[in-house]
This record gives sequence, structure tokens and C-alpha cells, in this order.
Amino acid sequence: FHRHKEAQQCCRPHNLPLLRAAQQREMEAVEQRIREEQRMMDEKIVLELDQKVIDQQSTLEKAGVSGFYITTNPQELTLQMNLLELIRKLQQKESESEKAFS
Repeated sequence: FHRHKEAQQCCRPHNLPLLRAAQQREMEAVEQRIREEQRMMDEKIVLELDQKVIDQQSTLEKAGVSGFYITTNPQELTLQMNLLELIRKLQQKESESEKAFS
């Protein structure tokens, strides 16, 4: 933006429409590149999160936690998330009761 503004200030009035059109094309190209890079970054993050889920499922399955195995089925994933939430709440209640008796 700064470079474009400087160019417009130095430009002769009869060349200004051409300069603005060129700058508009440049801005559109930059915006398109940004959108593409953002999409690629989003895809990379999703793949990394999917791998974390698989790692977690594998670890819990190896630990013998019932209901955990590697899956990509959305219903089974929801069930596993609910199981994790239940385990977390039970652990939290256990910690609270241990503190009460201390």
C-alpha cells in the first residue's frame, strides 16, 4: 500500500489510470496468493490434527482404555470424545475429594 501510494504521488496525471489499473491487478494477485497460502496452511493444520487424534487413539488403545481404537468414523470419534470428557470429569471429582480429605 505504501509503495502504491508513493507511486501514485510521483505519477503524472495522464498515467494515473494505467498505474491504478496495474496496482489493482497486483493487489488481486497478492490477495489470491494469500488465499491459496491460507488454504494450504489450513490443510496442513487439519492433517496435523488428524495425526494427533490417531496418536491419541493409539495410545489409549495400548493403555487398555475401553472404547478406544483408531477410527475416522465421525460417530465413533464423537463417542471417544465423550468418553474422554467423562474420564476427565471423573478424574477431576477424584482430585477434589482427595483434597477434601487432606
